[in-house]
Amino acid sequence: MTYLFFDLECANNFGGIGKICSFGYVLCNQDFSVIESDDLLMNPDTVFDWYLFSKNAKCKLAYRREDYQANPKFSHYYSKIKSLLEAKDRLVFGFGCLNDVATIACECIRYGTKLIDFECHDIHNALEQFYETKGSLGAFIEKFEIDTHGMEFHDSKADAIFTMKVTERLLKDSEKPIKELLAPFRPLDSRSLKHAKIKKLYANYLERKDAAKAKPTNGKPPRPLKKVTVPKDFDAQRELLFELEQQAKENK
Repeated sequence: MTYLFFDLECANNFGGIGKICSFGYVLCNQDFSVIESDDLLMNPDTVFDWYLFSKNAKCKLAYRREDYQANPKFSHYYSKIKSLLEAKDRLVFGFGCLNDVATIACECIRYGTKLIDFECHDIHNALEQFYETKGSLGAFIEKFEIDTHGMEFHDSKADAIFTMKVTERLLKDSEKPIKELLAPFRPLDSRSLKHAKIKKLYANYLERKDAAKAKPTNGKPPRPLKKVTVPKDFDAQRELLFELEQQAKENK
């Protein structure tokens, strides 16, 4: 059994759609001895949210805009990321990783690739339950007095390593096997999150159709997602690319 800890950074999350600019990971054995670790920088092929490079940004990116843009796109790293996440006898972990798993599913739609089919355990849940306290990754790192020398938050590789270290501490303090700690929590499933993204895209598509028919003075409330049934012939990739095109125009 091996453990994979990963983290993403995105160029923007406009419209709730993340566009990956880095995939950081650390692969280790059950003793937390590191087998492999890297930060895969990639060209997000979209505009960057200006705030991510602001001096006052709380979530400032670790690299320059040019560093991301000089690298290949997600499709170049697809096989590598897929092999990391889908490997047999492997548990995948993240910290507050609902959006990360959903973003990977969304990028598979965007680039027309087969879904990376995996489950991810959000270690944040187990940490909060065992220590009976809420907190960010940074708060747990500070609580455990984990050395962060040479690393910074919002660097994907560093955040993956931090996630590994807080998980290691959790197992040490609880004196319980990892599967027992994870048992109360349902893992995040990339298949269900991909379906949710397609459902959202279809809802956007319907809203645009409604808006085109409606008179300018007749504003309509957003269509409730729970009432949306996506037809089999809906082209999710085309609609996603349309959404991204509109976002790029609005955020130039």
